[in-house]
Amino acid sequence: MTDFQKNLINLSNALDTAVKNNVDLTTKIDSAKAIYDFKVKKQLYHVQAVQTALKLVKSASIELPQLNKYDSRNSERVSEILVMMPELESNDVSKLKSVVQKIKFLSDQINYPKDDIENIFPIPSYIPEDVKSEVKADISELNKCFNAGCLRSAIILCGRLLETALHRKYFETTGNDLLEKSPGIGLGNIIAKLKDQGVLIDPALTNQVHLINQIRIFSVHKKKEAFYPSKDQTHAIVLYSLDAMEKLFK
Repeated sequence: MTDFQKNLINLSNALDTAVKNNVDLTTKIDSAKAIYDFKVKKQLYHVQAVQTALKLVKSASIELPQLNKYDSRNSERVSEILVMMPELESNDVSKLKSVVQKIKFLSDQINYPKDDIENIFPIPSYIPEDVKSEVKADISELNKCFNAGCLRSAIILCGRLLETALHRKYFETTGNDLLEKSPGIGLGNIIAKLKDQGVLIDPALTNQVHLINQIRIFSVHKKKEAFYPSKDQTHAIVLYSLDAMEKLFK
């Protein structure tokens, strides 16, 4: 998947979230007030998420003409997308959503170069912009580990991904950063704190976290019998972890 495709998906998700939270891009938000007012801070976060995603899509679109060299049949669709790019200057969220949907439809018809590494596991939808680059890097590494047969490493990365997601969800819910106030807190304790805040958590997530932690222990500490998960077991654990992350922010 190219940067343009990824950024387009991120923009679409950011706009969906903005609509869900009744964000008005034309309203000026007092950034000073956002320091102590959580509602204002949340609005500012969603506005910045859309603005950042828009900027990345516009920047990545510069490389689209190169796709004509890869396949001359791409020329018509690339031209249509580039003609539509100025429409992304709108501050109307509904109009932006419509334009992005049209661009995505055209983008899906383009023949893109294939990645050298098969990206079996995509980045979950709705991941907040503040942690998206970190999640993207971990999933890229996870795909490399899975394709190379480093299955225990892939499962350990699932723990890191869940840790990132749970910390971010707690911050969005409470405005408190557990990484500063409770460094080293276990995933099980974060899940318990989120439940206390009324956040709906998949009942099986605690068991998933326990399984990942056990694999961490088997991998890091010397045991009489090493644990070697099968590819199917690893595939199931990764899919569940990514699905749990997506549900946290949906």
